[in-house]
Amino acid sequence: MSNSLQILMPAHNEGKNIKNHITRVNNILKKKIKFSFLICEDGSSDNTLEILKRLKKKFKIRILSKKEKQGYSTAVMSGIKRAKADYLLIMDSDGQCDPRQILKFWNARKKADLVVGYRIKRKDFLYRKFFSDFAKFVYSFFFKVKLKDPSFAFSLIRKDVYKSLQNFTPSMPEGFFWEYNARAIYKGYKILEIGIDHKKRKFGNTQIFHVWSLPKIALVNFIGLLRVKFDLLINKDD
Repeated sequence: MSNSLQILMPAHNEGKNIKNHITRVNNILKKKIKFSFLICEDGSSDNTLEILKRLKKKFKIRILSKKEKQGYSTAVMSGIKRAKADYLLIMDSDGQCDPRQILKFWNARKKADLVVGYRIKRKDFLYRKFFSDFAKFVYSFFFKVKLKDPSFAFSLIRKDVYKSLQNFTPSMPEGFFWEYNARAIYKGYKILEIGIDHKKRKFGNTQIFHVWSLPKIALVNFIGLLRVKFDLLINKDD
């Protein structure tokens, strides 16, 4: 069995971040891992797509682009369905995660079905941390999942695992990993958690979770959790 890797990154309005991020990932991994990029460009209104097209001439990149914004979870799922490598690493394209951590995950790939990251010191606004902690409490009650950071987008997944977890429509539009990790554990997959460094965005702001939008987001995600729980219950024999 070969050990190819695809790095899936959803990208929406990341024109100021994505060139440096992809270049850094490439410089760290080249000659160490056989890898390529799978970028799910999600209806950006800035120059993200143009930058990606230029980068494609230099790096091994496959671009999946939509004219209209699909939303984070749909964008990630579209990439998972098209992935082909032996391993798939899903990470955000905003540069908040140190690409050197990829090597640590890669070296641990045979220790579990999924290797997932948790933020050692989360570099986000206090209100986001509060929201995440409350959501994690509700999440652990619903699914009995004991993960340090179940919403974090930094996961290395073996091919047979990600192929078995690609046939559902996400119930949480912006909470993809809450759902994905719950479904993985429900199927009996082993998850290894590794702490990684997290830093503030260098440019721009996060696309969701502004303080004024929290009540709506909380309601949507709560309903999403209910739908996931119901779906897992009615399909428990699948």
